[in-house]
Amino acid sequence: MGRASRRRTERRNMPQPAPQPDAAPGVVVLERYLIRPATQDDNPEAVRALLEPVDFMNAAMSGEIVDRMRTGLRMPAQFGTATLLLAQEHPAGEVVGLAHAIPPVQWLMATEAVLGRQLCLELSRSLVELEAVSVAGSARGQGLGHRLVDELIRSYSGQGYEAMLGGIHTHKPHLAAYYKTDGFHVLSPGAPLDLQIPAGRIRYPAEPSMRHLARPLVPQVSYRAGVLQGLLTGR
Repeated sequence: MGRASRRRTERRNMPQPAPQPDAAPGVVVLERYLIRPATQDDNPEAVRALLEPVDFMNAAMSGEIVDRMRTGLRMPAQFGTATLLLAQEHPAGEVVGLAHAIPPVQWLMATEAVLGRQLCLELSRSLVELEAVSVAGSARGQGLGHRLVDELIRSYSGQGYEAMLGGIHTHKPHLAAYYKTDGFHVLSPGAPLDLQIPAGRIRYPAEPSMRHLARPLVPQVSYRAGVLQGLLTGR
């Protein structure tokens, strides 16, 4: 995962949303921008341009994000929810930022033979991965990237997800401090993330060039020394 903006002072500079009683569901109106879910009417080239600087763990992810937006296809409900948020100049200007999150279905399905299908499906509705955050140069330095992450966290917390995960490349060390500002724990390069569930402990490995991110979303889940504890205990 990566992002186009590198400013660490964005959050304190970001204007708070003004009251907008007539805003559509899922839309957050700020002083200069609005944050909203992507639709089929959005320009795929604008989204593709924002995704271009992002270092995806899965090289196919960028195309999949654009294709889902363009076609309106959704993941099967049993696998959880993928969300693409866009930041647009207010009231009806250019799209200048995005954030995307999706449950770690590919990894979970790869472990299905060990975990069993039912447990994999439960975890895909408990865990979500932050895959991309990107802000155009014209909109950097205002906390817009942080605000996009905040809105994803708000959305998934409201859906009952218990933790948000992610990953950053070691060749972009500045991102560790950036995501710590958003409340993520940043693991050491190549360190696995252990998930403690009632049935035992599951290990989510990492490549040597990657660093796991982890942020609990509910009170019963906590992080300590490489372990997310309390997952699925309230279900």
